[in-house]
Amino acid sequence: MGAGFPHYVEEDCAAKLTFFEVVLMSDRFEDLTHLVYEASLDNSLWPELISELVEEVHRARDSRFLESPRQIEAETRGFENLSRHFRRAFSISERVVGLQEREAYLSSILNSFAFGVALLNEDGHVLMANRALYEVLPAPVSQGEEVQVFLPASGEGQLMSQCAADVNRSGVALEYQSQKDGVADIIVLPREEAARIGFPPIAASVVISSGLQTHMGADHLARQHKLTRREAEVLRHMGQSYDLREAARRMGISYESVRTYLKRVYDKTDTKSRNELAALLAQSPLMAVRTQEALPSVLFQVRNRITLRDGRQHEYFCIGPEDGVPVLVFDALSGVTIDMIGYPQRCHDLMEQAGVRLICPCRPGSFLSDPFDMQSLRDFASDVRELLNHLGVGQAGVLSVSFGSGSALAVTHELQDRISKVVLSSASYPFYRHENWRELDQFYHMSCILGRHWPSMLRQIIPFLVRSILQNKERYFDRYCRRSRSADDIRILSCPVIRRRTAEMLALRTASGMEGMVEENLLNAQGWDFDPSDIHTPVEIFQGPDDNVAPMQGAELLAQHLNNATLTILRGKGHYHHIENWPWLAARAAGKDMAPDGLRYDIPEF
Repeated sequence: MGAGFPHYVEEDCAAKLTFFEVVLMSDRFEDLTHLVYEASLDNSLWPELISELVEEVHRARDSRFLESPRQIEAETRGFENLSRHFRRAFSISERVVGLQEREAYLSSILNSFAFGVALLNEDGHVLMANRALYEVLPAPVSQGEEVQVFLPASGEGQLMSQCAADVNRSGVALEYQSQKDGVADIIVLPREEAARIGFPPIAASVVISSGLQTHMGADHLARQHKLTRREAEVLRHMGQSYDLREAARRMGISYESVRTYLKRVYDKTDTKSRNELAALLAQSPLMAVRTQEALPSVLFQVRNRITLRDGRQHEYFCIGPEDGVPVLVFDALSGVTIDMIGYPQRCHDLMEQAGVRLICPCRPGSFLSDPFDMQSLRDFASDVRELLNHLGVGQAGVLSVSFGSGSALAVTHELQDRISKVVLSSASYPFYRHENWRELDQFYHMSCILGRHWPSMLRQIIPFLVRSILQNKERYFDRYCRRSRSADDIRILSCPVIRRRTAEMLALRTASGMEGMVEENLLNAQGWDFDPSDIHTPVEIFQGPDDNVAPMQGAELLAQHLNNATLTILRGKGHYHHIENWPWLAARAAGKDMAPDGLRYDIPEF
């Protein structure tokens, strides 16, 4: 058939279509075309579109031996037209998503500033505000309610809408306090002044605040001019516009002591007044940047990179005791199962208890690993060998989850001298065909139907599906939970932390582009180009009977095809049990005889 479908025609097929058949076929493609354009405008509809598309592909393939030549011709034209509509819809969706992502990037940039910014409409209500402004004017701003500020001289309260009207009437910017007994920390700019600076015309007026995190510039100057701890503290208070008596109260020292420290600051910075000091502070670009706490993963040195022989950068994650048994982790395609980045302390403590050191090589084109045009899943083996050599690891165990089983077994096939044992959790096997594919999850639909029979479409759809998950994670998880047969999966995937971290890790995985994820999906979907029976390394498979992403029957078939494999069925489990069970699975990959549920990961509550 068209768009990648072969023609299979029986000699004795009927020669023409009935009017009813033509109308039905036309209606199917028309409905699907409408859904294509709806999805291009509403990114949350991509999962529904994939389901409908797979349904149509499956219908076409199932009926190809029974159709007349004319029906085949009509179906072919239908798919060709649909392909053209897809290309147009993809173009529309790329522009829409591009605008959404640029807005998200702009919001991220604004939120990195230490000073607050808010745009007000004609009524003086907030159109948008960055995070620093919420710290000065918290609840009312985020809730869209009227905001009250105070006049510096009298402490009299005034609504923000009235402030905006006053400054636009006078054409002069005015200062206000966010607290009755505070200092002037808010400036309201009239429309003309805001437009002159470059704010958009939609802003009838603009609020700018000093924020609560303006000490980075002061810290920078303190290091530059070798100020003492007390001198640096005085400098920070001057940056907050506090007078000397207020600074003394906050520091818990006398007024005279503050004057002495301030004079030393003047001497060391070669300034003579607070105005000159303020001007010097304003010159530091760090004055505009919010303080960011070091990520836990940085403190644990989870993320590491090496340069491969061909010059590519290869990222890998590492957690656990230095003397622990090394275990290579081939994570799911979303890269979220073992959250070493978000919760490294929890992961380290568990691996220390198990005596295991986890090493997660990031596949080409994912996270910060440079892309590489892989023709086979086995191509990744050379990168893994270089990584093991770099770390001085002679042999390692392997743990894989979900669709990571393809890469794990491909690498094991090539490096059998370096792999001591393999543990597969919720293993996916592309050569298994489920008897009722409609009862399974869309990832099975994509891999085993769309990926095999219309790979060019899968290549185009994956980026939009990823964006759909990132932008509509609640809808995505709710949809999975409605279709799942596993109460255990529903419980795990209903957890807000898992939902949030899945989206965050997926964003990190695809931050440098989605080509790596696309290529790996296609290589998985097209079937492995190695024979599992050639693998002599011991393999353990742990599968839930209620798995509707990688069905248990597929794991049973894979166990039969492997040379030295055992399958353990985890009663009452579905596909995502490894989110809690990965510690004991990793221990088994390290060769430790740990029973199921022997060591579990407790999902954080925040």
